[in-house]
Amino acid sequence: MHYLLNFPQFSAIDMNLFPEVSEFCRNLDAGVSEFSFSNIYLDSQKYQYSIARLSNDTLILAGESPAREFEGIDLSGKFFSIMGAPPSVELVEGLFSQGYYWKNMTASIYEELGHQLEQRGYRVLEDRDNFDYLYRRTDLASLQGKSFHKKKNLVNAFTAAYESQIKPLDVYTLPEARLVLESWRKTRPEDDPGDFTQCAWALDHFQEFNFAGVLVYADGVPVGFSLGEFIQQGRMFVVLFEKGINSYKGVYQFVNRSQALNLPATVELINREQDLGNPGLRQAKMTYRPVDFTKKFLVIPASW
Repeated sequence: MHYLLNFPQFSAIDMNLFPEVSEFCRNLDAGVSEFSFSNIYLDSQKYQYSIARLSNDTLILAGESPAREFEGIDLSGKFFSIMGAPPSVELVEGLFSQGYYWKNMTASIYEELGHQLEQRGYRVLEDRDNFDYLYRRTDLASLQGKSFHKKKNLVNAFTAAYESQIKPLDVYTLPEARLVLESWRKTRPEDDPGDFTQCAWALDHFQEFNFAGVLVYADGVPVGFSLGEFIQQGRMFVVLFEKGINSYKGVYQFVNRSQALNLPATVELINREQDLGNPGLRQAKMTYRPVDFTKKFLVIPASW
């Protein structure tokens, strides 16, 4: 049975869509972290997502952005994203006429449509805040060279201070990962739980979504974990969540390396998602020396 409606009708995001949308996303080549059913589902309340099929090769995701300013432009309000092959310019202009803007245009679609849209008066902008950070799996696994010296020192400090152990996240270790998440939540301000709810949901649905990850221990105590998913037919791994107990020095660096070490050799790149314009997060992601970015673009009417 098909639950995904054809455009201009849209389907609400629910678990009935999982088989269809997951199968479609599995074959996408863009490397955009947002373009997976799990990520769409996790953010469906935040962005009020709905989804429709444009063709066998293209899905359209519609949402509503909370307050956001980019280069002086107010981006709160309705947006759409295109997953898969590019749509017609006429369809895009129809959406713009209804008050939408285009978020997360992929680099390949930009090459096909970007200049056409600019010629029609639209502003096409690199959305640096939403670039995905890409790292070589082998770099994060080995931490070789001067550029990783501090990271490796922290890993060594962790292994020197504690008897460390790494286990895969699975049905047996998920309860201990939940303990780590609860410990992490207690370090957060009461009015800012961060992504606790989304991470808890991901742990609860770990098997359904074919997530993968690692759980690390210090002296037998679970102290950190990483959880993610494979995209680009297994060539890329997206780290969705990484949690640790901060009182264990070096725990995050050890978790990061452990995840890279425990991925199959078929994974070429690790995608650690965006920095969302947060200066501290941007600096932290840059210290791991990304080898590339998954670029994304905004398309905005010139009148905005």
